[in-house]
Order: sequence, then C-alpha cells, then structure tokens
Amino acid sequence: MKYFCFLFLFLSITLSLNAQLLSGRWEGVVTQEGKNSVFYYEIDVVQEDNAVSGTSYSVSKDGETEARFEISGAWDGQQLTLQEISQLEPEEPKWCLKFATLQFKMTDEGYQLDGEWRAPGCTPGRIALTRIPTQTTTDTLEQELPFELTGTWTGQLSQSDRDYGFFFELTLEEAPEGSSYIVSEDNGGSAHHALRWSYDEAKKLLVFKEHWVTEKTDPRWPWCIKRGALQLRRDGMRYVLEGPWEGFIEGFESGSDNSQCAPGTVYLEKPVLTETIVRQNEIQQQAYTATTQRKVKVERTLEVRSRELRLRVWDNGTVDGDICTLFLNGRRILHNYRVSKHKWAIPITLEESNNFLILHADDLGDITPNTVAVSVDDGYTEQIVIVSSNLKESGAVMIREVKVD
Repeated sequence: MKYFCFLFLFLSITLSLNAQLLSGRWEGVVTQEGKNSVFYYEIDVVQEDNAVSGTSYSVSKDGETEARFEISGAWDGQQLTLQEISQLEPEEPKWCLKFATLQFKMTDEGYQLDGEWRAPGCTPGRIALTRIPTQTTTDTLEQELPFELTGTWTGQLSQSDRDYGFFFELTLEEAPEGSSYIVSEDNGGSAHHALRWSYDEAKKLLVFKEHWVTEKTDPRWPWCIKRGALQLRRDGMRYVLEGPWEGFIEGFESGSDNSQCAPGTVYLEKPVLTETIVRQNEIQQQAYTATTQRKVKVERTLEVRSRELRLRVWDNGTVDGDICTLFLNGRRILHNYRVSKHKWAIPITLEESNNFLILHADDLGDITPNTVAVSVDDGYTEQIVIVSSNLKESGAVMIREVKVD
C-alpha cells in the first residue's frame, strides 16, 4: 500500500509539471553556432494561463556589451515559445530579436528550459536556462473546474450570401439574459445586441434570440437580428458551441416581406478552465506586475495540411488607421503595415510543425483595439480569424501542420 501511495504521488507530481507556473526569474546562457562567445542570459516573466510576458537581459562575459528586451510567449504545458518583441535598451546598436522554442524539464539542478533560437540575419544558437527551486517552493497542481455555460464564448459567424465572415462573441449571463458582439470584416463596423437564451441539458442545445441593437459604430448600417440553436461539445481542452442561425434585418418586423437575412452558421469556443492549487510558492513572490510589457493571447489554433500557405491581412471593420507588424516564428513578415480593406497577401512556407503568428500593434488608430482579419489558405481550405491587439497585449494564432493521409 505504501508503494502504491508513493507511486500515485510520484505520478501526480509528474503530471502536474505540465501545469507548472513559469513566473519568475530564469538564468543561463545564450550561444551561437560556430562561435566561442557565450552570453549570460536571463528572463523575468509572468505567466497568465498560456500567455507569458516580461523582459529578457543579455550581457557579454566581460560585461561591456548588454541589452534588455521586451518578450512575449506562449506555454503549451511542455514547450515555451518565446519572442523578443523589441529592444528596450540601449537604442543602439541593434541586437538580434530572438525567437526560441524551449523545452521544459526537471533535473537534479532544478527546473530547466533549453532549446534553439534564431533571428533574421543572425547566426542561430541555443538558450539554456535554469530556475532552482528552494525549500519553500512546492509543486503546483491543477484540476479542472466544473463546466459553466455562462461567461463569454468567442468565435466566428458566417453568412451564406457573403464571401467573408464576422467575428462573433456571445456573453451568457444568468438565464435568460445575455448579449452579443459582432464585427464585420467588410462594411458595417461592429455592433452589440441584447438577447435571451435557454439551454436544454438533455440535448446539450443552447438556443439564443437577439432582440435589439444596443450599440453600433455605423448608425446607418442595418444589422441582422439573429436567433440560433447551438450544439455543445467538448474538443480537447476547449468547449465548442456551433450550429445554424437565421434572422431578420434590423428595423423590419420578423416575417415581413424582404426582411429576412441570409442564414449562416456560428462557431464559438471557450477554454476548459483549471484551478491552480498552491500550498506555498516562492516563485509567486518573485513575480512582478507587467505594466509595460506585453503578453501574448493565443486566440485560436488552426490546423493546416500543407506547409505552403498564403496569408491575407485586411481591416475587418471601420478603416481607422490601424498599423501592425506580424511575426511568424520570430521572423518579421509584415512591418508597420497600415491595414485597409485591401487584402494584402503574403506567401509563406512553414518550417516547423507548430508555428507562432503574433500580431503586434504599432498604432491603434482612431478606434481601439487594433483588430485585423487574417486568413490562412493551405490550398485545401481557407480559415479566417480575427486577431485583436493593444499596447499591452498581442493577439496570436498557433498554426499546426497535420499530415494528409
């Protein structure tokens, strides 16, 4: 029985490492292929769910050359994807903005992050970091929280008579009250609707019905007043609501002539939440509030069947002067681009199975936040997501390659 309890405890701690907080200071070295120079390297980060933000610092052995960077990243439970977004100091000379994929492991020396880095125009290399747990640091365990239908669901809405989609968000308060938010990828801007909803537990079916528009950016644009029936299912570590919708044009009576909207479909998702149980954790005391650094919010994960892709970028709402920069696995593929209704196409070739696309907002324009429509076309299907960023948070999309049988 003692052996069984020990084995159970060992497995529990091992499994909990996937949920281990990264917040705190990590110290180590950064090297480059074919070069003898070794730089001291450290990161100070705060982790919120799968988003990581903070700063990095690098200095030569003689201490004469040093630089500090703003960093953002994403944590999937086993691997930290890290991007140096900008050089904070000094202004000159410019250093390489490193993109790194670091694997997490636990050794006798402590918790470690180790992996490769690269940057455009720079010789690639490796980063090795260690955080040594103290006697007051204990493991962090996570358990799933009970599912709650209430809250915010985010995704997309399509319409059969249009070749573009809509960003769509459903907020369910205590039944039957709720609201929705929609952003057009063409004319119309955005709008908020008041709605009512009900849920059939036996059928796992959510029925919603919008009643009126409470707020919109373009007062001349008539919106569809929608109703739909969405099926609930679980897909990995996310819950999904999807199904058809129909409706009538704002300002008309339902059922009157020429009032009907072309129908479509709705896809919404919400993450499976976990509760972090910490007995005592010194790392939390080391964490700082990232007031000037940006974190990355991974908004969607897209699966593609080819490494040869075409990205398209355009303004999904009112053209208000949004300026953005796009990073793909650390490589800047679009720089200080003022987005418009014109779809700017970027052919890319994926070099990894898991790829990290970050939207970095350079200017929020007249209407915050900076929202950009991005389509990913792999030659089989075109997937459209709305990526939102501001000056404290960068939106991101994980693009994963799946093998075609």
